[in-house]
Amino acid sequence: MDPRGDSSRLGQYPTMSSRNMSSSSSSTAFFSANQSPSRSPKIHQELSESTRSDAHCDSFDPLTSSSGFQDPQLELQPPQSQNLEPDHNAYTPSRYTQTSSASVSYNRVRCCDVFLGLHGQKPSLLRFADWLRAELELQGMSCFMSDRAKCRSSRKQRIIEKAMDGASFGVIILTRKSFKNPHTIEELRFFANKKNLVPVFFDLSREDCLVRDIVEKRGDLWEKHGGELWECYGGIEKEWKEAVNGLSRVDDWKIEAHEGNWRDCVFRTVELLATRLVGRRSVVERVAKWRDKAAKEEFPYPRNEGFVGRKKELSELEFVLFGDGEDYFELKATRPAKRKNKVVWKESEKQIELVKKKRKKKRSMKIICGKGVACVSGEAGIGKTELLLEFAYRHHQRYKMVLWIGGESRYIRQNYLNLYRYLDVDVGVENFSDRARFKSFEEQEDTAVSRIRRELMRDIPFLLVIDNLESEKDWWDSKLVMDLLPRFGGETHILISTRLSRVMYMEPLRLPYLSAAEAMALMQGNVKEYLVQEMDALRVIEEKLGRLTLGLGIVGAILSELPINPTRLLDTINRMPLREMSSCSSALRRRVFLLQLFEVCFSIFDHADGPRGLATRMVVASGWLAPGPVPASLLALAAYKLPEKHRGCLWRRLRRAISCGFASSNSKRSGAEAASMLLRFNIARASNVKLGFVQIHELVRLYARNRVMVNETAPAMVRAVINKGWSVETADQIWAVCFLLFGFSNEAPSIQLKITELLFLVKQVILPLAIRTFVTFSRCGAAVELLRVCTNALEAADQTLVKPVEKWLDKSLCWRSVQTSAQLNPVLWEELALARATVLETRAKLTLRGGQFGVADDLIRKAIFIRTSISGEDHPGTVLARETLSKLTRLSSNVHQSHNTSP
Repeated sequence: MDPRGDSSRLGQYPTMSSRNMSSSSSSTAFFSANQSPSRSPKIHQELSESTRSDAHCDSFDPLTSSSGFQDPQLELQPPQSQNLEPDHNAYTPSRYTQTSSASVSYNRVRCCDVFLGLHGQKPSLLRFADWLRAELELQGMSCFMSDRAKCRSSRKQRIIEKAMDGASFGVIILTRKSFKNPHTIEELRFFANKKNLVPVFFDLSREDCLVRDIVEKRGDLWEKHGGELWECYGGIEKEWKEAVNGLSRVDDWKIEAHEGNWRDCVFRTVELLATRLVGRRSVVERVAKWRDKAAKEEFPYPRNEGFVGRKKELSELEFVLFGDGEDYFELKATRPAKRKNKVVWKESEKQIELVKKKRKKKRSMKIICGKGVACVSGEAGIGKTELLLEFAYRHHQRYKMVLWIGGESRYIRQNYLNLYRYLDVDVGVENFSDRARFKSFEEQEDTAVSRIRRELMRDIPFLLVIDNLESEKDWWDSKLVMDLLPRFGGETHILISTRLSRVMYMEPLRLPYLSAAEAMALMQGNVKEYLVQEMDALRVIEEKLGRLTLGLGIVGAILSELPINPTRLLDTINRMPLREMSSCSSALRRRVFLLQLFEVCFSIFDHADGPRGLATRMVVASGWLAPGPVPASLLALAAYKLPEKHRGCLWRRLRRAISCGFASSNSKRSGAEAASMLLRFNIARASNVKLGFVQIHELVRLYARNRVMVNETAPAMVRAVINKGWSVETADQIWAVCFLLFGFSNEAPSIQLKITELLFLVKQVILPLAIRTFVTFSRCGAAVELLRVCTNALEAADQTLVKPVEKWLDKSLCWRSVQTSAQLNPVLWEELALARATVLETRAKLTLRGGQFGVADDLIRKAIFIRTSISGEDHPGTVLARETLSKLTRLSSNVHQSHNTSP
């Protein structure tokens, strides 16, 4: 049963005396905007004063009793913006509440901006209509949505007629079946006479809606749905033709919604209505800004023009995300015959369930695939990301925006919170007063996540893509990743790629290898014809690569970029020696031919002239960076700092030393040229969002990381990040440096820095990163943990300075006896101690925001002791630290007092 039948979204509107419209005994469905979850409080507050006070005609007020109606004696008040957001726990996939009979007052006169009429139960139609209504509400336009053919009572018909009377515009969504519906014909005539009709042709065009074509059943479109349609409901021919002919006279509104232009159609409708409504001109600017943002930042990578195959997988993903019907579709099981399991695909209104019925057991095990969520699984390099990217490009018009995040366990929470820029929500920590209840770190983090979830649970559709999900649990606190996601069944769809065999009790779609024909097409590239001998060589390469998409793409790029035939390439790969990689994963060690192919690419890069020879060293440096796009200039800077493989003559070493001095100025130009080579050979992808950023493939990074020792390359990358300094664009890379330097979760540090480098890193990079992570994203636990391990590193560095000096030469450099390194370099020791005091003080302030008064008191007292010992009692830093201690004591006493006085 359609949930719009005999239902209201949040309640009914009061009406006055109705016109003589048809009132059938069917049921109704109509929806209000004012308290919809998709209405933005910010935009609601930005409505002009004129629209609020225009003779009580700004919007209808929904009656919000449990039955759908309110007592007629109660005074209706405008909805408050703080009550517009729905209760997250009360959300249900149906999104509509059933109403019951009750008396309604018709005395008050109200009107809405837009009346939205439709007819039909086609899921795509309902999804489009919901999106259009929600987008209108989001932009501050009150909307009344109704399918009058579902109305079973004359009372509800009068309510809808009242909404039509008071609407500034009538948006009527027309389908092929709409011309058989008397209510749609009535709505077309009514709004056409008022000259405020806005027809939206759904899977139609205005040229298709000609009276003669419909009546005479001309063309494939009307052969089945045409004819003398007014006879279907006993109507008058003249009125029917008048309504249809009126569509051709609406010249200003030509809105045609097809599968490939939903987003453009919704935005164009909003813009056109905003230009006609008083006080809504700012909506046009907001929509234009959103269009510009989506055009620049929607897709992480350019579309792969050479995408091959995967038609079946793309169809299955489309079925899981958009399929709707209540039938059972039986799929063939791909499991061994011994189990003899019957796999049934069940699709209902609330969710899609994959039910595995075992014959020998009475009970059944359900694996919920959830309506609107799909998961793709496969080994690294098989083409999961390319599949998701192609799906996103094909269907992006069905969503307001594609939201793409990386699924690596250390970064997934931060990537998820980064969506605040597109959802226009604040995920920062809340301000507090002296007597306010302090929220724990866990509560503040959950609040930030819930704000993102709430936005994704509105009626506005988004496509959330989680690429390369490493684990079902977050690395920081072991919470389930599912806690981050909106509940399944809403308008937002979720698409996941992973190497896990099962995710969140779902059985993913296993991505198979490409077929032989598809693999050959991918390797041939631009060259379509080869001799028989060369085709045999390609088949050998394909077999040795195991049809792995990454390797096939690299082979195709080599054959396209270089004057080499497949036979010679095969011989080159076979003769390429491999380096010993004892620490490499077993899965990668099994791919010997693929690793030899990587070495061939590195050999090509090394023999390239000029700055392009930098490409191999950039790949090696990327092995220690965070996953995701990286500035090519940063990779080049790290590559310049890599140690030489072989010590050459004095002149070569001197030339390298001189070139390193100009590395920062030349790295941008050189890095761009080397990155271009990596892109041409399919070793890396270009970033669509950030200009000059590239992302090297995970398998290549993993091989490069195990190709050399950590102490040889990691320090170069760390120093490159330090030289770049703090910036928002390199935040993930700074986190990667922290993981190497400090070690988290009982992990030992991988490398050591000089004390001077450590001091610069702490002051200029670590502290800004920790504060921004805490304040802007409410990642309280991660920020405090970062400062804790940073404190440990500073204390360890301090211990190295207070150790006795062992070298006799160092002891004799001063006229007095020198026992420790701190005495040898007192300025460095004092600077190190003050840096530790600053970190302790920052930790105290952050832990105070979580109500941890005991921990904060201990930290701030340590900071005061250090500052007093070095700078004295009257130093401004010491005075500020003491003021922080006084504030902490006052807050602690106020909280204890409020707890004691509370009942």
